[in-house]
Formats: sequence, structure tokens, C-alpha cells
Amino acid sequence: MKIGIDASRASKQNKTGVEWYAFNIINEIIKIGHNDAQFILYSDDLTPALPLVKGGGNSKIKILRWPFKFLWTQGRLSLEMLFNKVDKLFIPASAMPIIHPKNTITAIHDVGFMKYPEAYGKWQLKYLKWSTKFAIKHAKKIITISEFSRNEIIKYFNADHSKIFVTHLACDTEKFKVIDDKSKIQNVLTKYKIDTPYILFVGRLEKKKNIENIIKAFAAATFPTDVPRKLVLAGNKGYGWEDVEKLIKEKNLQNDIILTDYVPDEDLPYLYNGAELFLFPSLYEGFGMPILEAMACGIPVITSNTTSCPEVGGEAAVYVDPKNYQDIAEKITKVLNNSELRSMLRSKGLERVKNFSWEKCGKETLKILL
Repeated sequence: MKIGIDASRASKQNKTGVEWYAFNIINEIIKIGHNDAQFILYSDDLTPALPLVKGGGNSKIKILRWPFKFLWTQGRLSLEMLFNKVDKLFIPASAMPIIHPKNTITAIHDVGFMKYPEAYGKWQLKYLKWSTKFAIKHAKKIITISEFSRNEIIKYFNADHSKIFVTHLACDTEKFKVIDDKSKIQNVLTKYKIDTPYILFVGRLEKKKNIENIIKAFAAATFPTDVPRKLVLAGNKGYGWEDVEKLIKEKNLQNDIILTDYVPDEDLPYLYNGAELFLFPSLYEGFGMPILEAMACGIPVITSNTTSCPEVGGEAAVYVDPKNYQDIAEKITKVLNNSELRSMLRSKGLERVKNFSWEKCGKETLKILL
């Protein structure tokens, strides 16, 4: 049995949540393997994809060249499905190709574009709506990453609940872990010009991530000592950044907020370990992988009481109303002023992370594929 897998997103150099899911889930599927299955990984670039097949398995990479910058999936991957058929196709992190096997399994991570359409460009929004409707209609099975996302897909697209399967994500606990080497942590902080103590946010700096209320809460919080805190926003600038920049100037916080832009994965665990608190009151999350990453690094977490965040954090996080910056500020003050609470959150977080693993996600995904 030939199983094709779209590895194009897994091959990207600068990965965020969706790309890391694709990378890790493909690695696990290949590692676990199956006697009756050969896996063919389709990519538009060879070099970044090579680690996907490190360690073998019954798999190979097939590079599908495409002369255009856009529509690789609908153009080149469709042509591959037409002329070189496979028994099954798995799309972990992008749209389904128009031409596809009848046994196509696709992953829909979230439908945040339905809740916050203003956060997307006109054509991007049209394509997301079309590709999601197409996948729901034509995919044999749909994988999503939380019960919350499953309910959202059913709510917005009237999807058949019986063909939607949930496989929770994880974080790489070999990489994201408690680091005792203070000098290495300091070296990375120096690289990004970060002074301690600081509160950390990781994610795209956009409206959907609630950056404005994070800044308002930071300005309103009462800190336990006279030592000034910094707010570190680690991520690329996204939709609505102009409003965020304006707010920083209005609050006169230019010297208190540190912007790192994209932080590569080799540096990110050190940023978590150096932080006093991880703040993630996002307005919309299909899963919220940074919550697990922070917990794995032993950092107390404050996150939203909405969307998928409680599903991920369980009893190991402090929850806030993300639309109420005063509530966020009060919870920041509460956590930073209570060493026993911080210690409890640290312990519970390290235990909570154990409930999620890429191996478990891989086994569940392979079962769905087969």
C-alpha cells in the first residue's frame, strides 16, 4: 500500500505551530512504520526535508518542482496524484489538492478565520473558506487537534462529526525542558538584549493573539518588588501590528517591551527558562502548543479560559478572561506575589506535559490513516 504525505510545510526552515506539527507527525509515522505501507513524502524543496527520513523507515522523498510561487498543492501535487497514483494521501498542514485519491485524510487545525475574518487578507480568506469546505466534503477522514476545534468545524461548516478525529499535539520534551545551566540561558538572553526579570509571550504578534490586552495588562499589573519587569514578545509581526505599536507608544513602554521577532527553536527553550511567567491570553487557539512548551520548561502559565486553552492546560494553569485586561493584570499580580502558587504551577505543569507526546499522536494518526 502506497501512502503519499504532503511534507511541503514540514520542509519549511522557519517553522511555527502548523509546520512543527507536520514535521513531528511525519517523523513519528515513519518511525512507527507499517509492514504493508510505503510512505512517499512530497516536497517542493529537498534540503530541509532530509531530517524527515533520518533513521529510515519504508519511506522516500519525492521532490515535485513547480515554477510558480503559489498553488503548489492545487497545481503540482494534483498533477502527481493524476499521473502517479497512491492508495491513500495524508495532508497534515495545508489544503487538499483538487485531484486526490478517494482515501484522502486531511488535517484541519482550526477555523479561526471564521471567528476573526478581519485578521486575513481578502484572497487568503476566500481560499481558506473554499479549501476547508472542499476538504470537509471530499476527505475520507478529517484530523483535528482539539475537541474545541472539532466542535468549531462542526459548528461553522455543518461537518459530519463521525469522520472527524481528534489527536492532541505535544511538544518536544527533549528540547523544551528545565535547563539548569544559567550561563547558557544568559548567553541567549544577551543575544536578544533581554534583561531579567521578564514576562514572556511566544506567538505571532497579531490581533488574534490578544497582544493589545497583554500590553494593557502588563502596564496595569502590580509587581512584588521595585525591580522593573520587562515584557518580551517573541514572534513575527502580524495583522494589526500598527495598533500594537501605537499602544506601546501611548503607554510609554518602548523601554519596557522587548521585541525579538522570530526566535528559532534552538533558542526558544532558553527564553522560556529565563522567564518569570508565561503569559498567553490568546483570543483563539486550535491547540496552543506554547502552553505545553512553557510548562515543560517549568514556567508558571497564565492563559485564556476560552477556546482550546483549558483543554491543554488542565489544572496546571491560571485562567483569565482574555477580553478583560484588568483580569489579566490581577492574575499577573497574584502569581508574581505568591511563591507557593508559582511552585504549585511549576509542579503541575511538569506533570501535565506528560499527558501529551508526539509518539502517542503518531500512533493515533497512523491508526486513522490505515
